[in-house]
Amino acid sequence: MEDLDWYRQNIDEIDKELVELFEKRMSMVLKVAEYKKKNNIEIFHKDREIQVIEKNVNRLKDSDLSSYTTRFFQTLMNLSKEYQIENIEVNTDKVAANNLKLEKNKVLNVGFFGVKGSFSEEALLEYFKDNYKIDGKELEECKCSDEASCIETYDYEEFEDLFEALNKGDIEYGVLPMENSFTGAITKVYDLVRDYGFYIVGEERLRISQNLLGVKGTKIEEVKEIYSHTQGFEQSTKYLKTLKDCKLTHFHNTAISAKLVRDLNDNTKAAIASKRAAEIYGLEILKADINNQKDNVTRFVIVSKELRAEKDANKLTVVFSLGNKSGQLYNILRYFTENNLNMIKIESRPMGDSNFSHYLYIDFEGSIQGENVKKVLELVEQNSTNFKLLGAYKSWETHKGRDGAKC
Repeated sequence: MEDLDWYRQNIDEIDKELVELFEKRMSMVLKVAEYKKKNNIEIFHKDREIQVIEKNVNRLKDSDLSSYTTRFFQTLMNLSKEYQIENIEVNTDKVAANNLKLEKNKVLNVGFFGVKGSFSEEALLEYFKDNYKIDGKELEECKCSDEASCIETYDYEEFEDLFEALNKGDIEYGVLPMENSFTGAITKVYDLVRDYGFYIVGEERLRISQNLLGVKGTKIEEVKEIYSHTQGFEQSTKYLKTLKDCKLTHFHNTAISAKLVRDLNDNTKAAIASKRAAEIYGLEILKADINNQKDNVTRFVIVSKELRAEKDANKLTVVFSLGNKSGQLYNILRYFTENNLNMIKIESRPMGDSNFSHYLYIDFEGSIQGENVKKVLELVEQNSTNFKLLGAYKSWETHKGRDGAKC
């Protein structure tokens, strides 16, 4: 009679075959990449990936497994791309790279968190302004029209809405806040990047100025309710303590809060948002620069469904998890020190299990083509679980020559 041990033995046999086939597939993937490099052919081909997924989903006898099969092959191809990047010096002129330059007459669809006037939209405009026309209009700050391609922007009120749009292919990139210099990490974004299996391909920083906004003619003493995103409130706690009997209502986004106050047209309502949001929605700035820290900076990330890396990328992000054995974290961190790699940030997120295990996110400096980086990635992967390379990209300081070079 079949029992649990019998089922497990069968699974072990299947796993053995899977490992053999996986090793064979990865060997073939590397040969394909080498051939493409030698013959100056684009390494990554999005249409090919779609064809592979569709072809294998159609081979299923049980259609209920369609979504799982899609995710299985997407993960498999993502691993293949990581393997290629780590083992082949990719021709970055042929790979879609972090500067995201397009062929002429093509449109790039980019999403951002919030609505027009949000800080995420400002980060989008700042990141792409050197090489693009935004929504068909050239930005005044930069005159690179000969090289510019067109970007169409799309706004999303929830973080997950943007990730779903990326997943469906409605947009090619998303711009979201990742961390603030005063309030710390936006943890939901960390979780979504990991859960969806997406990649960080660039970053932008903005100096954030929070402002109290109201409809024209409003006096501060009239305000009884203030709308803003959680970050808006957390960054402005000192000023808010000076207001009496004000209800703080948490909303999706600072710019959406400003839009709501405009629509309500009520002198007892106010929002905490940017000066640009005040201009867009016709609101008055009742009190400017109310954030606790004047040096208030938010780091935004540009996220893609595809892993992209260019030759001069100098920053990487990885995620992995560890058990609760003594010394495990020390040993992992030691790999970075011994290989002269500078860790910039470590972020811990709970896995949600009964053992209180955590995912660890690490940002560090280095080139994915560097032997020391390859060695550390291999060591971390071998000595951890749930390892994933989340991105190899240019740091904000070096993106587009932030050493002072002008467009």
